[in-house]
Amino acid sequence: METGKTGKYFKYAIGEIVLVVVGILIALSINTWNEQKKIKEKEKQILTEIVSDLKYSLEDFDRVINKRTNNLNRTVHSIKTLIKVLETNQKYHDSLSYYFRAVNAYDDIDFKTSGYQSLVSIGTDLVENPKLRSAIGKFHTSSIDNTKGSFQEVHLDFYSYMIDYYRGKFTTVFQENSNEKSVPNDFEALKKDKEYIQSLKVFLGVNVSYLETLNKVQDEAEQLKENIENYLAN
Repeated sequence: METGKTGKYFKYAIGEIVLVVVGILIALSINTWNEQKKIKEKEKQILTEIVSDLKYSLEDFDRVINKRTNNLNRTVHSIKTLIKVLETNQKYHDSLSYYFRAVNAYDDIDFKTSGYQSLVSIGTDLVENPKLRSAIGKFHTSSIDNTKGSFQEVHLDFYSYMIDYYRGKFTTVFQENSNEKSVPNDFEALKKDKEYIQSLKVFLGVNVSYLETLNKVQDEAEQLKENIENYLAN
């Protein structure tokens, strides 16, 4: 009798232990699932913010390259035109004053990176896909740094060389439509000023390089935004 009772008690105890273990495993499984769900939700939140930042930055790319009054495309075109006019001894006409003004106009890209900063503070491993994680890191480090470095070359060349011509050889005319003009004080002297023409050519080079960098990084930003959006859609 005692042996039978002991056996039954032992089986009951084993059953209780198994139930407890199973309960613990289920609880751990649910907890793990909840944690993974929270991580995925946080990943989605951060990536959505990065997409929003990229949209903002892309709008500013368009502003600097195409939309502002003296945009970068216009600056490059203006410098090329003026070099040709000066070297081929053409006559002055009033429209050239807008070209001279555009020569001295340049702007930096306003990158918005709050989403990436949040990701870094949490840990970049939050982004599960390694290829996407790497692309996000590359864009927000080397690509942005390259853009700012190219802008600094334009900025440095302007303040090292072009600004003295701008101040000394031109008169700025302000108009009601907000389109400024830079009227040369002595256009005939400019045509003979080889140093000025050479400075224009060098300044053209750094502006073309800056434009090429912007176009390249703009394409990277577009592709990165598309890749993140596709990742979030899956």
